[in-house]
Amino acid sequence: MSEMHCPKCRLLIEDTDNFCRYCGRRLKAGSGFIYSHAGIILLMLIAGPFALPWVWMSKRISRASKIIYSILMLLMGYYLVVSCIRIYQLTFDMMQSMTTIGF
Repeated sequence: MSEMHCPKCRLLIEDTDNFCRYCGRRLKAGSGFIYSHAGIILLMLIAGPFALPWVWMSKRISRASKIIYSILMLLMGYYLVVSCIRIYQLTFDMMQSMTTIGF
């Protein structure tokens, strides 16, 4: 086991520690709740495809899961864009029909 020091408090820590025992600083990026399956799903529901960076920064989920999440997020993003275009077209068509009727 190699000798490591916390980057914040400079006290001796073990290389298997996720957090410093003395100051509490997170030592390994990509290992918090937001990088777990539940965190990724929550981010997906809130931010949609903008959550992709957190998927790929995660050290807690497998590569296969990252690929599946990426495909799901891209499909979700595509569906949202298509839905917005359809809503715009329907609104535009409704406004055109209202002007021809005389509203």
